[in-house]
Amino acid sequence: MAAQSAGEATGGDGVVLDDVYAAEIQRLVALGTVLTGDASAGEDLAHDAFLLLVKRVRRDPGYLRVPAWPLPRTMVVRLAMQRRRAVARELRWLARVWQPAPSEGWEPSVATLDWHTALQSLPPRMRATVVLFYGEDLSTAQTAAALDCSPRTVEIQLRAARRRLAAQMRWPDVEDEPR
Repeated sequence: MAAQSAGEATGGDGVVLDDVYAAEIQRLVALGTVLTGDASAGEDLAHDAFLLLVKRVRRDPGYLRVPAWPLPRTMVVRLAMQRRRAVARELRWLARVWQPAPSEGWEPSVATLDWHTALQSLPPRMRATVVLFYGEDLSTAQTAAALDCSPRTVEIQLRAARRRLAAQMRWPDVEDEPR
């Protein structure tokens, strides 16, 4: 039995592995693709399942019975679960081992995190200008149209809002713009 090829190997009830392969490989690749989300990984799973099946049939010729399709499908599902568990183990290990460098750490000040309170401190029209321009990403002209004012008024409101927010949030790198 050891001298025969994988295709010549037969299971119980005269099942030939070549026939099982020809009949099931596309379905197994599709199943593996669905389980992994990747066509290449699905194909690898299907072929790995058949390699395991060939090894098992060579050891125990009566292992494969008719119908043959449940066994390779079960093997694909089990291989997919094993690979998923292995990836999860590796990710957990990496999460424990990896520590960010001290230069990568950043502890924001409470003032920086309190952006909502800083916006609430602005007058309503100035706050609306800031939210429309920065939050909604409108142009100066679009913001002016939404607020029923001139684009120059929007520019003045934005400049004043930046000054107030910089002072309130204590941003050291924001300079007061010259008039």
